[in-house]
Amino acid sequence: MGRRSYTREQYQEAMRLLQSGYSPYEIGETLGIYWSTVYAWRRGHKPWSAKWEPKPSPELAYVLGALLGDGTVRRMHVRGRPTYIISLCVKDYEFAYEFSRCMAVVLGKPLKEPKRMGSDQRWHVKYHSKAFYEWYKLLQKDLSNLKEYVEHNKETVKGFLKGFFDAEGGFYKYPYGSRIMLTNTDLELLQYVQYLLRQYFSIYSAIYRNKCRKRVQGKRPLYTLAIYRKFSIDKFLREIGFTITRKQQGGKQHRIE
Repeated sequence: MGRRSYTREQYQEAMRLLQSGYSPYEIGETLGIYWSTVYAWRRGHKPWSAKWEPKPSPELAYVLGALLGDGTVRRMHVRGRPTYIISLCVKDYEFAYEFSRCMAVVLGKPLKEPKRMGSDQRWHVKYHSKAFYEWYKLLQKDLSNLKEYVEHNKETVKGFLKGFFDAEGGFYKYPYGSRIMLTNTDLELLQYVQYLLRQYFSIYSAIYRNKCRKRVQGKRPLYTLAIYRKFSIDKFLREIGFTITRKQQGGKQHRIE
């Protein structure tokens, strides 16, 4: 039989009850946890889920934005044992490095230099954390869970937007004007981004359904958020901006769908 896995919330509740005077046996009976496990927690042996605790910061906000765009958080088995991976695979070194820097700060681990791998020579970054995996999967189930970490202050909002636009956005110049555009299949997420831009930076944007279906997964429609007013574009580039130099300077013209 495998070892039981407990959540950070179960650990926190057990510790609260311990501080209130309950015995490990009483807590085990109340919460459905082995009393020996509670006893071990009292001695300082935390469960994996409690060895890392999320705290609002610009770095965590950037990681969240990047993961909701290009990143991957997954569990897989290696030699019969589960491993928990947080990874990013992108073509821009600047993006990969900034993600790695923020991930290292968030997890309290040494910085990992991005590695160029594969036939397409993309930059890869990979970290391991079961606690982060379990927390992020719960966070993904309801976008309202983001607020605590994204809207902590203006700097965390900026970090989140920067990470998401680095992953999904671009600055495009046309003969008739410029646009900053962001494309995703999650309409609710784009509406939240639109709210953050307007509420915290007075940057105005529009969301429309994209007619191009080449990038759509399955039958999910594709949506585009566009910042098209000059003062909003200038404000975005000045106060939020892209980590990626080529995006900050503006990309080639292309047809708008």
